[in-house]
Amino acid sequence: MLAKRRYSNFQCAVIVISIILLFGFKFIPAPAGLSQGGFQVLGILIGALALWLFVAVDWTSMLVLFALMLVPVVTPAQVISGSLGNSTVFFLILCSMLSASLQKTGVTRRLALWFVTCKLSRKSPWYAVAMIYIAIFVLASGLSTTATMLVFIPLLGAIYDMLGYKKEDGDKFPAIMMTSVVVVSQIAQSTSPISHAMTLIGLSTYTNYMPEDAIGFVQYIAICLPVGIVSLILWYLLTKFVFKPDVSRFGTLDLTQLNKESKPFSKAEKIASAIYLLTIVSWILPGIAEYIFPTDLAALCGKLDQNFVPMVGIVLMHLIKVDGEPVLDYKEASKAAPWNTAIFMGTILMVSSVLSNSELGITSWMASVAAPVFQGMSPVIFVVVMVVVCAIATNFISNAIAIALFFAISMPMVTTVFAGQLPPQLVPILVTAAANYSYATPTATAPVAFIQESGWVDGKRLFAWGMTIGVGCAIVACLVGIPLGNVVLGG
Repeated sequence: MLAKRRYSNFQCAVIVISIILLFGFKFIPAPAGLSQGGFQVLGILIGALALWLFVAVDWTSMLVLFALMLVPVVTPAQVISGSLGNSTVFFLILCSMLSASLQKTGVTRRLALWFVTCKLSRKSPWYAVAMIYIAIFVLASGLSTTATMLVFIPLLGAIYDMLGYKKEDGDKFPAIMMTSVVVVSQIAQSTSPISHAMTLIGLSTYTNYMPEDAIGFVQYIAICLPVGIVSLILWYLLTKFVFKPDVSRFGTLDLTQLNKESKPFSKAEKIASAIYLLTIVSWILPGIAEYIFPTDLAALCGKLDQNFVPMVGIVLMHLIKVDGEPVLDYKEASKAAPWNTAIFMGTILMVSSVLSNSELGITSWMASVAAPVFQGMSPVIFVVVMVVVCAIATNFISNAIAIALFFAISMPMVTTVFAGQLPPQLVPILVTAAANYSYATPTATAPVAFIQESGWVDGKRLFAWGMTIGVGCAIVACLVGIPLGNVVLGG
C-alpha cells in the first residue's frame, strides 16, 4: 500500500497562498503599463514557482494548467495542446522509451563494463577513475541521469564490496565516486537535448519567446559539448588534486572480475544499438545536411522531424523478435516514459508560452522595469551574471524552476536592451546548460537526493564538492561557451 503524502504547516500555508496567487490576481488592478491579463499571468508564475519549489511538481502542475485556462487570451484547447500536446514533451517520451531498449538488452551495462575493465583502466587507479568518468559521460549523453545511475550505482557497489568499503566508515573515495555519478551525468545532460528533459525545456522555452528563430540540435551541441568536456576534465582535476581521495585500495582491485560473466554481443543488443544510433543520426542530420549533401537532398533531410525515426524504431523493436521475444515490448517501453516529468515539463513550456504572448505585453513591461538595472552593462558581463547566478540558484531551487525563472528575467533583456549586441540564442543556450549544474543539495534534482540518501556521502561533503564544481562549470561555460557561441551563432 502506498504511503500517504503528508504536508507540513508551512507547505499548507504555501498551498493556500499559491492558490490565491494563481486565481486572485485576476481581480487585483494591474500596475501601470501592464495589462490585466498580464498581471494575472504574473500571479500564476509566482504561485507556480512557490508550489513547485516548496510543495510538489506533480499534482500542482495540473492546478497551474487549470489557472492558465482562465487567462483571457488563452483557450483551454491551447493550454492542452501547448503543454501535454507539445511536440517536445512527446519527444522526451519517445527518447525515454527508446533508451529503455539499451537497458533491457544490456547494451548500457556492456558499454560501462568495457570502459571500466579496458587496458587503460588497468594501468593505474587514476586511469581507472578517468575511464569511469568517461563511461558515465558517454552513457549520460544519451540517457537520463536516473537511467545512468541505474547502471553505475550497482557497478560501484560491486567495487566497494570487493574492496571492503563500508558506508559507516565514511571513506572519501567511495563518497567521491558516488558523487561523480551525479556530477558527470548532469554535466553530460547539459551537452545535448537527447533524452534530457531540462535541456529540452530550455530549447523549447526559447522557441516560445522567439518562434521564428529556433535553436538547432547541432548549434546547441557545437557550443555545449566542448563546454561539457572541459567541465569533465575540471571535475577530474578537482577530484585528483584538490579533494585527494585515497585510491591505494582501488589499485589492488582486479577489474576483470567485474566482467567475468560477460556474454557475447547478442542479436537483440545489435538491433537496439543500430536503431538507437540511426535515431541519433536522424536528429543531427537536418543541421548538417546543407554542408554535406546536394541542395535537393539537403532540403529533404531538413524536413525530417525529430519524432519520425524514434517512433518507427519503437514499433520495429516491438515487431522484431529474438528467441521468440520482442527486442523491446511496447508495454515495457511505455513504463519507461517519465509521465510526471512530461506533465511538469509541458506545464513549464505553457507558462513560458503565455509569458511571451505579445497580446499580454508581459515581456515588454518586464523589459521596461528591468532596463534601468542592466542599461549600460556590457553584453558579456550580462551573460556572465546570468550564467553564474543561474548555476548557483539551480542548486537550491531545482533546475526546471531555474530555467523558467532565468528565461523570464533574461529574454526580455536579450530582445530589448541587448538586441543586436549579442546572438539572441547565446544567453538561452548557456543558461540552459547552467541550469543542469545542479549537484549540491537534494532540492537541486532528484538524483542528488538519491545519492545523499544512499549513505555513501554526507550532506556536507556533497554540498562542498557540488558547489565547487557548479561554480567551476559556470566559469567554464563563460570562458569557453561565450567565444565559441559567438563563432557558432555568428555574433
